[in-house]
Amino acid sequence: MYEFASAVLVANEERGLDPNIVRPGWVALGIFVLMAIALALLMWSFARVSRRARAPWDGEDVESPETSEQADADRA
Repeated sequence: MYEFASAVLVANEERGLDPNIVRPGWVALGIFVLMAIALALLMWSFARVSRRARAPWDGEDVESPETSEQADADRA
């Protein structure tokens, strides 16, 4: 138990970094922009594939909602 408490206390010690001097740099901004671009491309791809999945496939009969309701009533 005391090992955990000492580890927590040591982890909270000051590490010598001044928050007024240390700032995220251009590398961090570049990584953020690349991740935003990757997310946008993934969203675009997902939307494109979703549209294709909703479209009827080759050879599939396209039924209107009225036709499918009549077919359900005929089966019952």
